[in-house]
Amino acid sequence: MGRNKEGASSPFFYYTMISKEKVTELALEKITELGYFLVDVKVSATNDITVLFDKNDGVVVKDCLNVSRYIEGNLDRDIEDYQLTVCSPGIDKAFVVTEQYQKNIGRDVKVKTTAGEKIKGKLISFDEELVVETETKQKKKKELLIKQINIPIDKIKETKLIIKFK
Repeated sequence: MGRNKEGASSPFFYYTMISKEKVTELALEKITELGYFLVDVKVSATNDITVLFDKNDGVVVKDCLNVSRYIEGNLDRDIEDYQLTVCSPGIDKAFVVTEQYQKNIGRDVKVKTTAGEKIKGKLISFDEELVVETETKQKKKKELLIKQINIPIDKIKETKLIIKFK
């Protein structure tokens, strides 16, 4: 049974919308303490909460549990009915924050620009712009043409890590 606004039992569920700001604040407190960076927080209209975080050497399950327990310990399920998911963003997802770009310097990425261009290459740097090094084989000369492409941040639609299996 849910509780109505006055706290009485009711067959109809009443829940309070949890603010993204509150969840973000709670998540940041714990993940910063554990040495991680926040990637994203999502809170749906039905209080489905997703917290994504990462660090340079990856996320361990124990820390997901620590962050989850910390958030749960600071939310009241009797007032705020919610579903909580705490995890890393996943290697197949687009980059969201600067720290993800910096974490992946030296690795191969694919970039989609706002103009629809697709660029694959090694992530060289990410500061005021994204710098990607591309390699093209010259058929006639049988040599590699290496060039750096600078992409302004506001022209990036999406950047993803290229996953390689050896």
